[in-house]
Amino acid sequence: MPKNAFRIGSAAAVVSVAALVAPALAAASNGPLGSSISSGLFGSTVSGGPLGSSVSGSLGSSDSGSLGSSGSSDAPEESRCAELSTEATPNGWGIPFDDEKEQVAFYTDDAVLDDDGSLKLEVEDSTDRSVSYHEAGGIKLSDAIAKEIGFSERAEHPTASFQLRLTGTSSEHPKFENGFTTLVWVPDADTTDTSKGGVHSNLQDGKWWSTSPIAGAPNRSDLVPLADIAALNPDAVVDYYGVSIGTGSEATSTLVDNVKFNGCTTNFAKNDPEPASGSLGSLDVFGSLGSGSLGSGSLGSADAFGSLGAGSLGSLDTGSLGTNSVDSGSLGS
Repeated sequence: MPKNAFRIGSAAAVVSVAALVAPALAAASNGPLGSSISSGLFGSTVSGGPLGSSVSGSLGSSDSGSLGSSGSSDAPEESRCAELSTEATPNGWGIPFDDEKEQVAFYTDDAVLDDDGSLKLEVEDSTDRSVSYHEAGGIKLSDAIAKEIGFSERAEHPTASFQLRLTGTSSEHPKFENGFTTLVWVPDADTTDTSKGGVHSNLQDGKWWSTSPIAGAPNRSDLVPLADIAALNPDAVVDYYGVSIGTGSEATSTLVDNVKFNGCTTNFAKNDPEPASGSLGSLDVFGSLGSGSLGSGSLGSADAFGSLGAGSLGSLDTGSLGTNSVDSGSLGS
């Protein structure tokens, strides 16, 4: 066979193989590994990171991100769930109100029922408060009480309260034009024992009092079922929820964890979790993934982006495919 004819036929074969491989490479660029494979005939480059990393060119590293950002005020409720809140990454927990900035809570290694820490509420004087809130997004009170409200606590005696900051309530003599009030659940004699860690569950079925006179709860001394308050205040919405130690206690502290509201449970921990390391295994033909489908076999053995040796294209063993180009001499004889 004439030498030039062989070269032309060989080139056609290589181009055909490239056409078969290209769709697989294109699929790999959009695959779950988060990597991308850029252009070039057998001279491709790999960018992106492993297993969802946003760091380009990183093989075997991972990128940690925040769990459950609060998002904008009109985002769906699910997007606001802060599944983990830590000292370095509070994920929306804290004190957004200027008049309560000094009423801080603290993250600690001391645990309630798990082993990664908790949120510590602590006061020294009877006029002190300690509190932490998270945005609720303006969910209707009637919708919020359809899901469990609760938290776990460890203290010598049950101490922490649960708070719902509302607007849109009804009152014959409103204290605030926007119908603002705070509904408060406080532990009573029948509350769960917390000396070794306990869970306050289904608080939506308990009794609450209101800091301002509203329909169904006109006095602070009235403890009212939350369902009754929701029924008499159909336009009430929850803007923030949180846990606190209120005024009236001295030298008191408690540990709080696993706060539940609107289907979201927040785990408080002292530290962020250690980032998990990843590996793509050996990278031979175009970044084959360990024992993945892009390894040696259909294209014969090859090194990373290098020459094609023996295999189904074994006749090309004396040639090499250079980066991003194929000329009449690079295919060997």
